[in-house]
Amino acid sequence: MQREDYHGRKPADFETAKSELSETFQQATQTATEALHSARDELTRKASDYASEAKQALFNKAEGTQHDVSANLRVFGGALRAASEHLANNDQRTASKFVLDAAGGLERLSTSLRDKPFEEVLGEIQSFGRENSGALIAGSVLAGLALGRFIKSSSRPVESFGARPLGTTEPKKRRSSPAGDDRGRKHGGEP
Repeated sequence: MQREDYHGRKPADFETAKSELSETFQQATQTATEALHSARDELTRKASDYASEAKQALFNKAEGTQHDVSANLRVFGGALRAASEHLANNDQRTASKFVLDAAGGLERLSTSLRDKPFEEVLGEIQSFGRENSGALIAGSVLAGLALGRFIKSSSRPVESFGARPLGTTEPKKRRSSPAGDDRGRKHGGEP
């Protein structure tokens, strides 16, 4: 006769139950693994879709900014041309030539920005900055100095009503009596 365990089952039943439980556990593990892989793949796809949408929105915004920068560079190039003319009229031909060259460069850059896709422009700006960092900084400083000089020389001092030059005091007011008569004043003269 076979021995029964403390639950009243025979040992053969235990082995069968153990085997069935092991198979069920392996099937559940396989199903959970497949579900996790499926969820991971779906999350990856959705994240990729969102990243693509965000990238497209960013590029659309960047292209709008690119066109704005292009227009501003064109205006700044025009201002540099005016500064160049002013310098030439004041017998500063060397500075005038340099500023005129800078204006031409800005106008070419403006046209390039307007006509090229954003990715290409970004690559060109990065390579130019790496290759010509000193020239870029020096050109910016000189253009700023020339523009500042142009603005300073072309501006006229604006005098407002009642304004006094620095270092002067307010003129003294004449005193009059409470009755309004001018005591102390001689016939048509000063007191």
